[in-house]
Amino acid sequence: MKFYKINPDIDFNMICSFISPHRFGQKIMSQKTQIHFILIKNLNAAAANILKQDALRVGAELVTHKEVITAKIDHSNALLMATKEQIQKIISKEKLQDFGLKKLALFLEKDFLKPKKVELMAVMNINEDSFNANSRVSENEFEKKLNEILALNPDYIDIGAVSSRPGSCYCGKEEEFKRLKNILDLIYAKKYYEKSIFSLDSFDEYCLEYALSKGFKLINDITGLKNENLAKLANEYKAKYCLMHIQKDPSTMQDNPYYEDILDEISLFFKEKLEILDKYGVKESILDVGIGFGKSAEHNMILIKHLEHFLQFGKPLLVGASRKSVINAYFSSEVKDRLAGTLYLHLKAFENGASIIRVHDLYEHQQLFALANAMRNIGI
Repeated sequence: MKFYKINPDIDFNMICSFISPHRFGQKIMSQKTQIHFILIKNLNAAAANILKQDALRVGAELVTHKEVITAKIDHSNALLMATKEQIQKIISKEKLQDFGLKKLALFLEKDFLKPKKVELMAVMNINEDSFNANSRVSENEFEKKLNEILALNPDYIDIGAVSSRPGSCYCGKEEEFKRLKNILDLIYAKKYYEKSIFSLDSFDEYCLEYALSKGFKLINDITGLKNENLAKLANEYKAKYCLMHIQKDPSTMQDNPYYEDILDEISLFFKEKLEILDKYGVKESILDVGIGFGKSAEHNMILIKHLEHFLQFGKPLLVGASRKSVINAYFSSEVKDRLAGTLYLHLKAFENGASIIRVHDLYEHQQLFALANAMRNIGI
């Protein structure tokens, strides 16, 4: 007999293939492999006592303020810790309760399914003021660079002609279209659009419609659907729409933005905007929390760490932290020296729920996720 302390972050079904339990037992036990943390803010004291007892009855736990039991306080923040199996039992109990616990049950019923694989979006900027100089490409060199990227088989290629770095000002649709037209015509004429999903990083309706007519299949709108006509375009061309959260706009984004509750505020933003997309018949949408767009370094880290919260919407999550200033905030560095920080943030983003990662360094990210995938599939 031998004993091993193994990593709990292992594929349960894989370890079961080594042990060969009964398939029904395996299905039941699979729901006990992970403890889920549900943070509840401002929970009514009566609800806290009810939930505490219900949690204990099913083997889960609820952490509350020490004075809840003494009734010296009316409300408490709380942490529910439970397995998937225990959560299912708690749901059925709280659906019968008052004090807001029915709302908790509805929240717990949502699927928070993390992706099994990652998709990579390569960035190509045809403007001269993008914050990462290495992402810029001139019109004359575009096709050569495009073929180099296509050789790596990216899932998406995101093309932009306008900088959205903090403090930048929009150049105007005439100038944007001037930068784009020949590039878009080339992609269409040589059918490059058949080799990857092409995305246009733009909020200009004219430029986006032209791109969609040239084989592009994704609208990457950093304004957060400020112009609802973009939803109409997505529906008309059966294109995907990427909905990004931004505070104000690139020219007015604050150095020290304020959020009373960033997870809640962005959740409400997504809920409102998804209703608009649904109204216009958009079938496929992607959610982007907008790393760097009107957030402090700490806000950005909070969003990546708790990205799983946004899986409640059942949409693919996109994260683009590539070489951004959040890295510099924790380790002083120039843009050109932020690859290691980028890889770390993007790996964590995937582990926490992102299925699409927007990257400047495609090859390095493919290597990273090849190793991450191999590690995830290693048994014993």
